[in-house]
This record gives sequence, structure tokens and C-alpha cells, in this order.
Amino acid sequence: MNRLLKSEMVKLAKSRLLRLGVLLMLTLSAVTSLSSLSYAGSPMAEELEIVFYGYDAFFASLKDTPTVSVLAMLAVTTVVCGDFENRTTQLKIVAGYQRAPIFFSKLSAVAVADSLLLLPYALGRAALQGALMGFGQPFTPRVIGTMAAAFFAAVLVGLSINGITLVLAFTLRRTALVAVIGFCLVLLGGNALVSIGISTPWLGRVLSNTPLGLLRAMAAASYTPAALGRALGISAAWIADFALPACCLFQRADLK
Repeated sequence: MNRLLKSEMVKLAKSRLLRLGVLLMLTLSAVTSLSSLSYAGSPMAEELEIVFYGYDAFFASLKDTPTVSVLAMLAVTTVVCGDFENRTTQLKIVAGYQRAPIFFSKLSAVAVADSLLLLPYALGRAALQGALMGFGQPFTPRVIGTMAAAFFAAVLVGLSINGITLVLAFTLRRTALVAVIGFCLVLLGGNALVSIGISTPWLGRVLSNTPLGLLRAMAAASYTPAALGRALGISAAWIADFALPACCLFQRADLK
């Protein structure tokens, strides 16, 4: 298992696609921050939930459900499907590695890849808006701990939203096909529900107990330890619910 994990981390470190993704997310963070700062002094800022301080910008990035969802989907398709298409996974099986350790090493790599894609977006906004408008909070260990816990929770929420994408990745094993289906299900389907839930209180309450509503629920609760713990627990349970069938399908798959 350790060798498999090390192999996955080395591949991520050398991945040009991942580096490109990091650069794109840094660019997006700059564009989003400058767009937000253009509303400084505008009466529409509060209505549009525009934030200005670096601390608030960091958390605003983490409650951006469409972005968090899409990044997790890209992490799943790139890490899992990419290795099926270049036959790296098949070669590991031929070399004698058991499929279950391969599966869990892939799942770990997906989480790391997702973190590397989301981190420059959140930190980029916090750094730029903090430099231009101020951080908005004293930089204490408690603040850093809350930011780290919220970030980790957001990564798990993104992966749990993409549970069906994970199953599809180990079933279809084609990057483009899984990406298209995942995009339709997660972004067009799931995030459409989130949008409806914002204006429909009863649906919003239902969604707050699922991964689709956890990001906004954490924000509404001001990222208290209880809210973060709840999000971590629900996300972990959903990931396990989808990881188990995905692993079983991978165990039985006839790979050629």
C-alpha cells in the first residue's frame, strides 16, 4: 500500500495537467477577487453576498458549490480514468498488486489532487483581497485552525457530491465519457437543486442534510466546530456509501 501511495504522489507531482489546473485556479482566484473588489462601496454588494476582506474571501471560495463540485469531478476523472486509459492500473494488477489497495490508493490520490486544485483558488482570493483590503481577522492559531478544518471539510464535501462520478470512473473508465456524464449529473443536476433550495426553504432544509447543502450550511453556521464536524461526518458517510460499490465493481471488472 505504501508503494502504491508513493507512486500516486509521484505521478501527481509530475502531472502537467494538474499544474495547468493549479495555474488556472490561481487565475480564476485573481479574476474573482478583482471582480468582487469592483463592488466596493456599491449598495448591491450585500445583496449579491460580495465579500472584501481576505478572511471572508477564503470562506466564500469554500461555499462556492459549483466550483468545489467541478474540481472534485476533474480530480476523479483525471486520476482514475487517466490511469485506466494509459494502462497504468492494469500493469499494477499484472505486477501482483491486489485491487483493493489499488482502489484506496486511487481514492487517496483523488483527495490530494482535489486539494491541490481547490487550495490555490481559496488561498489566492484570501491573499489578494487580504493584500488590497486587509485580512479582516487577527492571524491567530485558532483562525488558522478554523480555515484548515473548513478547507478539509470542503474537499470531502466535493468528493461526496461526486460519489456517483467515482462509481462511473471505475465502471466506464473513459475520461471524456465520465467527465460529460459527471458534469451533467453534478453541475447541471445537483447544483440546479442547490439553486432551487436557496429560494425554497423546505428544500433547502432537506439539502442541508446532504452533501449538496453542506457548504452553505457550514457558512450559515459560521463554521463552528459542531457544523464542521457534522459536515465531515455526513461527507465521510456518503463517500463510504459510494466507495464500497465502486470498489466491488473494480474487483469484478474484466480489464483488458
